[in-house]
Amino acid sequence: MKITIVSIVCLVIVALIVSGCANYIGISKKNAAKNLRAYLQREYDGKLTFRDLNRFFNTATMNPNIFSVLIYDKNIPEIEFYTHINVKTLLEDDMLPMYATADAITFDNLYQEALQNYKIRQAVITDFKNEIPEIIFSHDTIILNFDTDLSPEKLTKTITRFIGRLNQSFKALEGAYNMSLHIKTPEYPEGFLKIPLAIETQKYNSEPYLLSEAMVGFEALKTKIEANIQAKIDTDYPHFKISKNRKIIMDKSTLYKGAWLQYLDDTRVKNSNDGKWINPQKGLYVVYFDLQSLFIYRGEMLTEENDKLSSTEESQLILKTIEEEGLSVR
Repeated sequence: MKITIVSIVCLVIVALIVSGCANYIGISKKNAAKNLRAYLQREYDGKLTFRDLNRFFNTATMNPNIFSVLIYDKNIPEIEFYTHINVKTLLEDDMLPMYATADAITFDNLYQEALQNYKIRQAVITDFKNEIPEIIFSHDTIILNFDTDLSPEKLTKTITRFIGRLNQSFKALEGAYNMSLHIKTPEYPEGFLKIPLAIETQKYNSEPYLLSEAMVGFEALKTKIEANIQAKIDTDYPHFKISKNRKIIMDKSTLYKGAWLQYLDDTRVKNSNDGKWINPQKGLYVVYFDLQSLFIYRGEMLTEENDKLSSTEESQLILKTIEEEGLSVR
């Protein structure tokens, strides 16, 4: 076969391109997993393992050897942490490259934090074992599974003390800014209430109780409420349609009276790729109901200009309105 000078030049160019790209391709996922397994075996005697190992190459890191991964204890999966590591150099250097802090963070720093977090959670579970038979912690949710149906007074006292106990170890436990408590009872084994926890002055604070959409019978309630709202907007607000977004706040003093806050989209808003996007979610309608009988007391339009309100203004409007209706929410 005749090899011309042009052919040789082309082969050289291809070789150079491949060689250059290799600098950006980085270590293979197979070798990354091999290095990580070797590191965990050497440092933790195989006690820890991992999943969800994926390359984390982007314009910020510009390093194709950075991988994201979830590390967890083989015997106690609740001991876990998510991190980014340079798997190519891990066996020689286990400093974590994605932490912009004055002090260098190592792999073991995160493991010790996860271990401490687990021990604190177990202590909380022990402290409440006589009142709450099952407590399950996850990243942003704490499930409180009671074995008896609760009076409003008992629930309020228990939740207040539980949050107080969390705040004793706030620094160690703080891991999510959207933490919430999920209440389950024998009557509602799939879920009854969701209680978001706001973070203020370095501690958790209870926000209004929300009805869990996982509860038994929720679809029946949803169907009835939406039919009531649809009938009202068909007559008085035909330019609105029901959005997927809603918020269902429950009365703390009864646990069965509620306020269904339904967001409405304005069908007159037509967004296109050519112009500035306009928020169509302009309406906010409230329906007051009884959870036990599914009786609807009444409904009203809170605002047709919700898109102009800040989140704080919206929250103040909601709380003021439903408290005037007689619901205890704070």
